[in-house]
Amino acid sequence: MNKKINLFFFFALICLASCRKDQPPTLPQGIISASATQRLLICDEGNFGQNNASVSIYDPSSNQVSINAFSVANPSYTLGDVAQSIAVYNQKYYVVVNNSGKIVVCNNNLQKQAAVTGFISPRYIEFVSNNKAYVSNLQLNSAQPNYIQVLDINTNTIIKNIRIDGWSEMMISSYGKTYVANQTKKYVYVIDDASDLVSDSIYMNTTNANMVKDENEKIWVSCNPTSTSSNTGAMLKKINPITNTVEDSILLPNPVSRLCINQSGTTLYLLANDVYKIDISSKTITDLIPQGGHTFYGLCVNPNDETLYVSDALNYNSNGLLYHYNQATLLGTYTVGINPGFMLVD
Repeated sequence: MNKKINLFFFFALICLASCRKDQPPTLPQGIISASATQRLLICDEGNFGQNNASVSIYDPSSNQVSINAFSVANPSYTLGDVAQSIAVYNQKYYVVVNNSGKIVVCNNNLQKQAAVTGFISPRYIEFVSNNKAYVSNLQLNSAQPNYIQVLDINTNTIIKNIRIDGWSEMMISSYGKTYVANQTKKYVYVIDDASDLVSDSIYMNTTNANMVKDENEKIWVSCNPTSTSSNTGAMLKKINPITNTVEDSILLPNPVSRLCINQSGTTLYLLANDVYKIDISSKTITDLIPQGGHTFYGLCVNPNDETLYVSDALNYNSNGLLYHYNQATLLGTYTVGINPGFMLVD
């Protein structure tokens, strides 16, 4: 009898254990201090319309990840809808929140200092002096004009609009001018930083989005075909900022979603389904990291050791992943926020 009772309880425990739902893992919270040797800041875009954007931080020296670091630093403030990009200037961190039409200004611990509203649909911010920055915008209505908006970074107010129609994207300043990529126009537009006026436009033969500057102050621009039927392939084009002309190009296997350059300005890294590496002198293209079954979404180069950070959006609805590579060798995998896109090493 005792044996039967013991067996009954044994099988009952097994049944209860098998029916218990698995608990989701506790994701790391908190803030990685600005005193860390270096940090990778990750814009977790969140889901469009869900107001769940966040910023995650990865510390490579300790292999620590802080998910929702912004929320921890600001428990009573919501970052907003779609964290598009982040930039650092004079120890201030500017988080561009696209669908909320704002830029949140933080200290180096991501504690909010100001929120600038009134942007059309902001994408990127480029600092052009100690007093001002330019902000690019997605064009919400093709029938309406679009603008680069001028931000006074001392008063955190929008002080001027510079008309550039189309979907303006990344920007780079060089020789007192700012070069503006455009996702819906076949030009790169040039703004004179002193007057805040469009001074030139450079015909690219296709729309363009990403920009980096090399060791020779030349500007590399990603140019993607306007349609699958276009006979113009994806390319990188090099602009000479002195003459405002395209002086070189590299044909690519796939359209580019992210473009980076190493600290010395000699090697380009780009995300075009796979991760590619290009030496700017020889123009040799190396297929470095195949995408395989992943959903590669973001790319960043560590300026100190040239290791690579690649983000994975997975199914676009759940927490994404961060992969840390030493060139093609995977060093680690980490859970971050939803739709991890733009990344920056501070």
